Amino acid sequence: MKRFLLVVVLAAFASVGVLQTVVAADKDPVEGLKCFIMKKRKVKGKKVVDYKGAKLYLCCSTCVKRMAKTPKKYEAKANHQLVYTGQFVQKACPVSGKAVHKDAVLKIGGVEVKFASVAHKDKVAALKGDALINAVFGKAAFKKGKFALVKKKKAKATS
Repeated sequence: MKRFLLVVVLAAFASVGVLQTVVAADKDPVEGLKCFIMKKRKVKGKKVVDYKGAKLYLCCSTCVKRMAKTPKKYEAKANHQLVYTGQFVQKACPVSGKAVHKDAVLKIGGVEVKFASVAHKDKVAALKGDALINAVFGKAAFKKGKFALVKKKKAKATS
């Protein structure tokens, strides 16, 4: 009887874990997302710009035009959104380009960023606002951090 009860309890915990994983995978990437140009406005997912092989979500046509006109001006914030929405992942330290250290992690705008050392993390943590975003998601940092597009798995063809 105890063995049966243990199996039932373990099965229940396993199914809850699987359910949470499925729910997380199905989460809408724009849920709760704010426009990185007009920071107070919510993104609804209707205004989308193709960028670096992924999708940027903006709040309105005006922001789409601004992004098209001056993409370099918004590059760091756009890169941040790519990582925040799970379309890009970090592979190295954005400061040094070296392998990351497990204890050197800093949350920046909802994104966990990893660094090669605690010193690198502390240096970036001292920054505020746009300087902070540029230090991690700007052109040079994005390259050093080896941020890469997440490849989507192809569905198997059924015959």
